[in-house]
Amino acid sequence: MQLVWVVHFHQPLGNFPETYCRFLERVCRPFLAALERHPRIRMGLHFSGGFFSYLEHEEPGLLEQIRRIVARSQVELLGGGFYEPILSMIPREDALAQLRKTVVWIQEHFGVTPRGAWLPESVWEPYFPALLAEGGYDYVLLEDNLLERAGIERAALCHPFLTSHLSSTISLLPISSRLSAEIPFRPLRDIHASLVQLWHRPEPQMLILAQRAEAYGFWPSTFHRFYEEAVLEEWLTYLESQSERLTMPLPAETTVGRWPRVFLPSGARTDLEGYALPTTACRSYFAVREDLSHRFDADRFFRFLHGGAWQEFLEKYSEANWMHSKMLSLTRRLHGIANADSLTCRDRLLAAQEHTPYWHALSGGLFANYLRDAVYRLLLQAEEEIDRITPPPATEMTDLDGDREPEVVLRTQICRAIVDPDYGGSLVEMAFLPSHYNVSNTLRRHSQVYPDLPPGELVEDWHRRHLFQEHFVPGGTSLSQFEKESYIEHGDFVNLPYRIVSLAEDGGVRRLLLEREGGIYLDQERRALRCQKLFELEEPDALRIRYTISNESELPLELLFLCEANYSFLAPEGNRFVSVEGEQLPCGLLFEKSGIQSWDLVDEIRFLRWSWTLPEGPCTLWHHPVYTIGYANGEFEHNYQGAALGIVWPLHLASQERQVFTIFTRFQHLQG
Repeated sequence: MQLVWVVHFHQPLGNFPETYCRFLERVCRPFLAALERHPRIRMGLHFSGGFFSYLEHEEPGLLEQIRRIVARSQVELLGGGFYEPILSMIPREDALAQLRKTVVWIQEHFGVTPRGAWLPESVWEPYFPALLAEGGYDYVLLEDNLLERAGIERAALCHPFLTSHLSSTISLLPISSRLSAEIPFRPLRDIHASLVQLWHRPEPQMLILAQRAEAYGFWPSTFHRFYEEAVLEEWLTYLESQSERLTMPLPAETTVGRWPRVFLPSGARTDLEGYALPTTACRSYFAVREDLSHRFDADRFFRFLHGGAWQEFLEKYSEANWMHSKMLSLTRRLHGIANADSLTCRDRLLAAQEHTPYWHALSGGLFANYLRDAVYRLLLQAEEEIDRITPPPATEMTDLDGDREPEVVLRTQICRAIVDPDYGGSLVEMAFLPSHYNVSNTLRRHSQVYPDLPPGELVEDWHRRHLFQEHFVPGGTSLSQFEKESYIEHGDFVNLPYRIVSLAEDGGVRRLLLEREGGIYLDQERRALRCQKLFELEEPDALRIRYTISNESELPLELLFLCEANYSFLAPEGNRFVSVEGEQLPCGLLFEKSGIQSWDLVDEIRFLRWSWTLPEGPCTLWHHPVYTIGYANGEFEHNYQGAALGIVWPLHLASQERQVFTIFTRFQHLQG
């Protein structure tokens, strides 16, 4: 029997320094030290390019340790996309650049050429053989469920397969997903019993294990098990003791030979396919899997049961789609620049393609605002550099998110404001370039699939969380109702289209005038209401929003006008706060203040002060944090996404009367 063992080391860009340190101390050092103590253990290791770069700058000693075990042919290094992209989410030119960058990096630092590619989350498309072959790769590892879906019996997944596209052929190594989850995490006697069953099969067996390195000590319970109780040492010693009937070839050594051919449909890791589905379908998918798991013949059905494609995350989450669309837009701009000598800019865009912030499972990923912020920082740095090479217009209409409706971009030297007329005329991105900060990076509270969620725990937002969204609510509405999404909405302005009246540049001012002829719905009747919204972005750092609200019905209106502004600073406390009336209130605090005419939003970590003033007079200011719920290690967790400002004015309009409300904001870069 041959045992092929591969372990994958990766940390997302933008993760906390303490997370990197814990990963090094609890996983990398003890695992690599164990390999050095057991030179007869041969296996494959995959380090993402971003993590390799981190080691090069912060832990060169670990790179040297890896170099030693590679040089003695104990370890084969696998490649793949340098920054761990989902290859189908990025242009072909970028996919090849990612694949080749890893090859070159490993050649330069280790003197070997990687032949195998690691595919994040086992995301697969039928055209990948041609892409991988052109990128310089001979084989790839994939979860066994994808091959079973193509009609291969599980018992036959005991050797590599060949697959091809357009005459380009690569080898597939089928990962045993069940045993990868069990070995060596179960008691050794149980593992031995499973291996004995394989040894007794008449045909030669190849068992392929592929695992994430976090499993080997990142969590306190696993660190105690593998290193303090020496379970990893016991496992490696066991493998050495079985050398007469178990060999451990390097992954590339197994691809030699005449193997059967298979053609796979699109697919991915099993749970990823489930989470990609719309929420209702997602619940049904996992419920069906749970029901089937109780049948003795469940495997007959599981092999043909699959969920959604990775790309469905972009439809499910507008926030992920916006990041992805911005990345593609900047990539197209850079590709269109003739003779652009901008390796740094190119590399930033490749780094922004790291897959983690664009999707989620029960927790992490898209739910982590600091991972999304890391993407935006890279994108804004790249955008700044591209703008220097080819200066864009100060105002522009363009379809950025792929919905066939134009967004409007307003630019100064240091600010970017992007308005979506089709979604309530709201500001979907507000970027301050000196801090490379998108302050509108707020994830709305989505409905999710969780085991045994406590009643009343999950609040689901009925609209996206942008800046400057218009609500018309009853006079008795409270901050608590606003926070819990339990208020009555009388207007139809928040998520419905505005018409572009004019777009102009006047000296240092960029002006966008939007209008919606909407309605207020009271007593089962519609009362016509017109809302004009004027955005003025003025050099270098001022943004003014002027509302003109006109009652076009024959009856008076007595309501509250509530302008909602969602902003995203990255932590609910500490050096990030709201400065109002001489107080510094944490961004994670729920509070209400009356008679307020000015306040500041301050992030001292990113050197940003965002000042707000109301020229027409004071308001009631509401503020509440926005938390989403995740589920990790058997416990629920609250993930801070940002905060919502509610700027509340009384609206008293007789028939054909109008009121004007103005919000003036200005950015200031604090001295670091």
